[in-house]
Amino acid sequence: MVTEDLTPFTLVKDLIVLPTPCNDVVYYPANLATLGIQGKYSVFQTLSRKSGLAYIAITQPDTAKFILAGSRNSMNELYQSIPWPDYEITNKDHTFYYKTAPSFQALKDYFNNLKKQ
Repeated sequence: MVTEDLTPFTLVKDLIVLPTPCNDVVYYPANLATLGIQGKYSVFQTLSRKSGLAYIAITQPDTAKFILAGSRNSMNELYQSIPWPDYEITNKDHTFYYKTAPSFQALKDYFNNLKKQ
């Protein structure tokens, strides 16, 4: 499943609350939005606890959006195959993993080519 629309979000403490296409919400660190403002594009995976759908999401300077959805295993496999460096953000309770694309064009090209397969 491919998702296309921009997704509105809400900030709660140091997390951004992001509504999912399946009518749930997921959370990601506000630091990723800061990276977006700095012109860096990140990719992360997340899971809806309500529906069980997993998502691949990207952050851009002014938004985050879901670009792919599927089973937890298929989205994890896809995420692991993304050829960019892994990073993590750790707070006292959780560690959040993400990857950073070398450029917006590289991000766009990678996922456009993936969608063609």
